[in-house]
Amino acid sequence: MGIKLFYIVAIIYAVVSSLGVFKKELSQHFLYIFLLALVFYYFFYAHKKKIEFFYSILAGIITNLFVQLTGGIGSPLFLVYPIVFPIIGYKEHYIHYWIIALSLFIMELTSAMVNHTIAIAPLAILAAAVVVFGIIIKQQTDQEIALRRSLVKYESRDEFFKPAEFEHEKILTSVRDIDKHPGIERPLLYFVQFIHNIFNAYTTAIFSYSDNHLVLVQGFSHSELFRPDTVIDAKSGIYYQVISERKPILIKEFVQDPEELGFYKGELKILSVIISPIILLDHIEGIFVIDREASQFNETDKQLFAQATNAAGYLLAMIRLYEKERYETKYRKTIAEVAKELQKELDLKSILSNAIQSFKTSMDFDDMSVAKIDEVNNCGVVIESTYIKESTKFSLDEGLVGFVARHRNTIIKDDLREGNLIVLKKGLKSNNASFVGVPITQDDELYGVIWLEDHRKKRFSKDDIEQLNILASQLSLAWQRAQLYYKVKDLSIRDWITGLYNHGHFQDMLEDGVRRQKELVLLFIDIDHFKEINDAYGHQAGDTVLRFLGKSLSTTGIASRYGGEEFTIIIPECSLKRGLREAVTLKDHIKKSEVNFDHNKITFTISIGVAHYPSDAQTRDELIQKADTALYIAKKTGRDKVVAAQTLKTHQTEGEQK
Repeated sequence: MGIKLFYIVAIIYAVVSSLGVFKKELSQHFLYIFLLALVFYYFFYAHKKKIEFFYSILAGIITNLFVQLTGGIGSPLFLVYPIVFPIIGYKEHYIHYWIIALSLFIMELTSAMVNHTIAIAPLAILAAAVVVFGIIIKQQTDQEIALRRSLVKYESRDEFFKPAEFEHEKILTSVRDIDKHPGIERPLLYFVQFIHNIFNAYTTAIFSYSDNHLVLVQGFSHSELFRPDTVIDAKSGIYYQVISERKPILIKEFVQDPEELGFYKGELKILSVIISPIILLDHIEGIFVIDREASQFNETDKQLFAQATNAAGYLLAMIRLYEKERYETKYRKTIAEVAKELQKELDLKSILSNAIQSFKTSMDFDDMSVAKIDEVNNCGVVIESTYIKESTKFSLDEGLVGFVARHRNTIIKDDLREGNLIVLKKGLKSNNASFVGVPITQDDELYGVIWLEDHRKKRFSKDDIEQLNILASQLSLAWQRAQLYYKVKDLSIRDWITGLYNHGHFQDMLEDGVRRQKELVLLFIDIDHFKEINDAYGHQAGDTVLRFLGKSLSTTGIASRYGGEEFTIIIPECSLKRGLREAVTLKDHIKKSEVNFDHNKITFTISIGVAHYPSDAQTRDELIQKADTALYIAKKTGRDKVVAAQTLKTHQTEGEQK
């Protein structure tokens, strides 16, 4: 009731405005206020996802009112019209655009006539804007309609030629696969041609049926007006009747416009038509149509055509069985090849990259992703994906991927747009409609989640889940093997007492740092009087002190055990001033600390030598030599000190002499 009242008020306003009632000459202050109000409203209008017609009418009323109040056709705001027309046209239906645009033009024209203020140039510009933008919007609308028809066509054909769905099995194939294997459609092609000749038909056509649309799959016609790209809306008309009643109909004398059949474009005469539903396992899969131009069909023709339609259903079943076997063979072959490659690789990233590449090139889906899951911290990170940025982090509390991880269970979604479902995290946009995800587990340990996405609705099935689970099982074994490889590799570069990097890996890291970094600081650290600690408390106490120091060093930079009681720290991208400050802080912290061992509290101090790259040295070996020499001076001049390599000549030191 409220909307109807609004429309009535809008019509009354249009009439009153046309009479020039609202034409005023308000001051320039109002001009700025009105312009600001227009900007705010059209900003709201342009960003609103769903536009009702009354929003567009209100936009037109506001624009016209402000133009009239500030001078009508002579108002500076009159120039706003060519700007708002494309905004309305972009958001509104094509017909609604013309209603609003023409109404505004007529209102301005008649208002100018009533007030004797007609100006040719502004009105000509306004008329040109209405027409030009109308043409542009019409072209864009036609392109969108063609695109939607094309999408419906491919998805419906995809559904029609899908593999067998017997015993609730459902595996889909794509139109791309059909194009690669023309033999799939050839039996149906021959069958349609055979029926066409047997019934002496003018046109014979077979349509797939999906989501209330009929899409031409195969057809023969003697007419040049036959449309091979036909897509028909089956929500009403004779096709709706056939689908609803689930039985063939005979129209002996077809008196309607032949364009109502959907596959003709232009004037011609059709005399008689038979339409029959293709039913397979109690599901309507398509429609079979024949017509004649010069003679009528009879009841016998109708019965024979119904039998031919049943035969078409059986033929379709055999095609789907063939597709099912071909699909499963292809899937098994792909998984076997992936499993074989997984046995050769130890690097996890390479394993996942190769798996995705193999599946992407041989299977039919748009996107594939793998995420590593951290159950302790309730989060995950994308480590390989065809469209998500690598290292993207997400919480397990949002999104379908998080749900798969939390419940360690498979999820399949036919339409992500229903309910605005989130795949990974809020703010991550995707144009995909279908989703299937499975957990990657081994021995009750969750490693990650692997999932597929596709732009088509209802793309994935139980068989896809089964195949994806097989892949996940193979990946879990490879993942486990890769983790073991990383663990062994890590142990080979670690000191077994402190857990820090060992001498060999330190040399490699420093070489890499000198080559890559603009600057860095190297600290050489030695425990003062370490032998006395071993002599007083034993070697186990000494090991405890080493472990304690190792933990403390790790917070400062990349720490390594150089040998014995000597350690190193590499601080990347660090100035000498900051490096000295870090060294002094570390030295003071150690001096204040106590190490508990066998009811004893052990205290100790450290000496540190500091060298800076590139001001102190240009090579790895030179940098080590400078830092080691600075450490030597620190110990020689009293210990518990920090000495910089740049101060070696004057022996400037910090700390108290021991």
